[in-house]
Amino acid sequence: MQLSILIPVYNVAAYLPSLLQKLLIDLPENIEFIFYDDASTDDSLLQIQQFKKDYSYIPVRIIHGLANIGLTFARNKLLKAANSDYIWFIDADDIVESDYFKNILFILKDNKPDVLLFNYDVFYDKSLKIKSKEILSYCPKNTLVHCSSKQIYQTAIFDGKHYFWNKIFRRELIKDAVEYKIPAFEDIAYTPILLNQCKSFYYLNKTIIHYRIRSNSIAQKMDIRQAYGIYAYISQASYASSVVNDEKSQAYLLYKACIYYFRISSKIEKADIPANTKEKISKLSQRFFYLKKISTWKIVRLLFCYGMPEKAVKLICKKIFFDVNKYFSI
Repeated sequence: MQLSILIPVYNVAAYLPSLLQKLLIDLPENIEFIFYDDASTDDSLLQIQQFKKDYSYIPVRIIHGLANIGLTFARNKLLKAANSDYIWFIDADDIVESDYFKNILFILKDNKPDVLLFNYDVFYDKSLKIKSKEILSYCPKNTLVHCSSKQIYQTAIFDGKHYFWNKIFRRELIKDAVEYKIPAFEDIAYTPILLNQCKSFYYLNKTIIHYRIRSNSIAQKMDIRQAYGIYAYISQASYASSVVNDEKSQAYLLYKACIYYFRISSKIEKADIPANTKEKISKLSQRFFYLKKISTWKIVRLLFCYGMPEKAVKLICKKIFFDVNKYFSI
């Protein structure tokens, strides 16, 4: 099998029809689908079982989890189940332009990149209004590029669009690259590490994924998992320094950790959640933030040193605003 499309599923019955119907359009051979149902309590499992039954000519495997383990662990289960040349994680609530499948398979077969990347747009769930159209920073476009893994890694860090679902990886390169443990913000924690295993890329300059913003998603809902965004940035900064030997990326990631910490601290106070929940999120956020082991002002100096003065100024302003608010709230 050339390509395994890996789809974690949890209570997405309202969105699966949109995804599955799109996937069926002009579907080429040499693609398999592996679903992991993470103990859904709605009709998600029934829908993918019916999909497998109705389209028996399509290679479909379903792994049914008996207990909910979360998105990160579900992705790990899917990766272990795959044995194809390439793997592609797709979120079950997004929409995929399957018209490009034949083109994708041709690129994988003819060029054999370590990673194939492509564009995406972002739309709101209820209104379907497009929020943004995202173009990657990789270049040149539409051709195979051989380069250092550090270059691919650094482009991803400063590009900021290091998601699983707009990348197709050579499976052998990434199957044991990370331990999938972080319960949220795993894209930040793991995707750059996967990219650091790659020494060639093909940037297909087409919009293939339509990413859905849901009000109840992890990224939008204020709960304890929000704190893991801080941990993801700081752990990635440590990897940039110790493994990639990329101090500029480290400085930028520490900057992102600070900005995210200041933002989440502000949101906690405004959130309509119980006081004890606010306290738990605040304490975990602080614990993760202190893992950076470097002062905010030293990060400011690093940003100036590595040619990011606008980021340094922004961090100074955010830090002062945060400290002033903290002082007057005491």
